[in-house]
Amino acid sequence: ALRAPAQLWVPAWRGARGAGRASQARGRLALGVFAAGRSDAFIRCVEEYDPSKAEPYSEGEPSAGFRTLAEAIEPYHRNPEWHIWPEPGFARDQKVCTMFSLATGMYTDMNRAIREDNEDGMRRLAPFIWEMRQLLRFQVNKICKKDGRRCKPFVGKALRGLEIHPSVADKVAAEYKDGLEFEWPGFTSCQVDGDAGLWPFDGNVNFEITCDLDAAKLKTKEIFAPVAITRFVGESNEVVFPPHTRFRVVGRREPETMSENEIPYTVHTIKLEVVDLPAPWPEQQKRK
Repeated sequence: ALRAPAQLWVPAWRGARGAGRASQARGRLALGVFAAGRSDAFIRCVEEYDPSKAEPYSEGEPSAGFRTLAEAIEPYHRNPEWHIWPEPGFARDQKVCTMFSLATGMYTDMNRAIREDNEDGMRRLAPFIWEMRQLLRFQVNKICKKDGRRCKPFVGKALRGLEIHPSVADKVAAEYKDGLEFEWPGFTSCQVDGDAGLWPFDGNVNFEITCDLDAAKLKTKEIFAPVAITRFVGESNEVVFPPHTRFRVVGRREPETMSENEIPYTVHTIKLEVVDLPAPWPEQQKRK
């Protein structure tokens, strides 16, 4: 089964309407509502991770080293065929897209570890986090060039819907004030703006994200940029933004009152634009 696009990073107050109300708030995530830059743990486990130099993982307080790619994916993909990896290139990107799209829980656990700044979780899943970032990594001077990758950064409108417990949905929506610039620390999974709108992923706090940034004009050698997964998995309408993409709140629609199972609820729609994309850490530091 294909996984529904993962939640964006907001306070973990998610709960379904109607019968699902027993799923109550778990409180704010460790870093608050928005990321204040890349954490030390993220830098150690994601930015500085190199699969060719990584030391073996060892449990402890704290844990050390990193799992291998086979060890990272084995709890989620036990069939030996999943452990056969093509060389870097289109076929490998296709495999990464297929693996994270499946409802195995791996993508959810990976993103939760990043969002909650869980260093042990990032060490366990670092190899697949690395593969995901490679999927979104571009040499700026080769974008849309013959010697570049067989895909290009996504440009267009993407949609994201969140299901937030009605008792706190207004508060969550109010966090996104007009003009606010912010980053979500994890991968941001959305869907392309098509005729079907957000359904079936619409919630009560929705985002319309406009991405018209030309990654080829950014003044850096390499960049992490959003990619439309349909390039690799034809039936998918998903778009994935890299961790620490920078967004700006540019407006919002008037709140709407909807009803489900005769239970009224308010829907907030917030408009965002992408204002910057993250570079690999050594280059990102030079951009400051």
